Amino acid sequence: MRFDSYETLSAWDFAWPSHGDGPWRLSLAGIEAGLGGNRRAIGVYWIGYAPGGDQGSFVAKYCGKAVKQCLYRRLLQHARHSSNAIVRTHLASEDLPHLYFRYVELPNLQLAELLEGLEIAAFAEDYWNKRNEWIQHWAMDDDYPRK
Repeated sequence: MRFDSYETLSAWDFAWPSHGDGPWRLSLAGIEAGLGGNRRAIGVYWIGYAPGGDQGSFVAKYCGKAVKQCLYRRLLQHARHSSNAIVRTHLASEDLPHLYFRYVELPNLQLAELLEGLEIAAFAEDYWNKRNEWIQHWAMDDDYPRK
């Protein structure tokens, strides 16, 4: 899914269609399948469970953004050696459920920071993220500090 502006992102109702692209296994093959030739895409991604292997069964447990590096590279970091201990544990275990990911492509840092910040704040108790950078909630304001 791709959003080209703040207006299209703000109109999104956060409901994913039960059928369609994704989620993909958090693995090299899954990342290749999910991003295909789109290796320069930036945006926000979710990692979680998909017991049915489809969007309708996807349960997000981690949210992150990839803007200083592309989604492809950031997801590969998670698949190879995630900075998140829970993700690492799942990927190393034969007994825990497989992890999946999905993503939205965004045109700039500000939209990615806004979406990631809102997601983590909304679902902080259920997510594996340990931090919420509250300043991200004002990422679209004119006086937001640009990185």
